[in-house]
Amino acid sequence: MTLQIHTVEEIDSSDLRNLVVDNLDTLLGNGARLVENMPQIDGSCLATSDAHDGPVLLSFSAGDPEQALLTGLSRMDQLGSEIATLFLQDYRPPIKLLVLSREAPPGVTLFGGTCPVSWRRIEVLSVNGELGMVVAPVNDEVVTAAPIPLERHPTIIESVLNPEEAQHFSQL
Repeated sequence: MTLQIHTVEEIDSSDLRNLVVDNLDTLLGNGARLVENMPQIDGSCLATSDAHDGPVLLSFSAGDPEQALLTGLSRMDQLGSEIATLFLQDYRPPIKLLVLSREAPPGVTLFGGTCPVSWRRIEVLSVNGELGMVVAPVNDEVVTAAPIPLERHPTIIESVLNPEEAQHFSQL
C-alpha cells in the first residue's frame, strides 16, 4: 500500500475548524480547551483556553492570512464583554490572538504590548483521502512582535518670556 499525500489548497471552513479543534493541544499545550457557553463567534474563529487557562482567540484561514488577522482583531473587540464575564471574575491575563495560516499575515509583527498577536504556520494535507493538519514551528521573531519604541525628537520652542519673567522662572 502506498501513501498518497498532497497539500490541500481549498478547504471548507467547517473542515478547517474541525482540524483546529482536533489540534488544540498541539497549538496551545496539553489541557487546552474550547470555551463553553461562548456565543457563536464566526466560522473562522474559536474562543479557547490555553494550558494555563489563559484566554486565547484562534483565527484561522488556509488561504487568506490577511483576512484571518483582520477577522481575529475584529472578534477580539466584539468578545470583550463576553471574555470579561467568563474569565475576569478573578484576575486573568489579557486575551491573546493566535492567527493560523499558511503564511504570515502582512503586518503581524507590528502588534505587541496591549494587543498580543502571534502567528503559527499551518498546512492542511490529504493522506489517502483523510484530512490532517501540520502545525509547523516558526521563527520566534516572526511569531510575536515586541512593541515598536517611539522615537522622540527634542522640540525647539522660542521663548515668549521677557528677560524678567525668564529670570523669575529659572529660580523656581
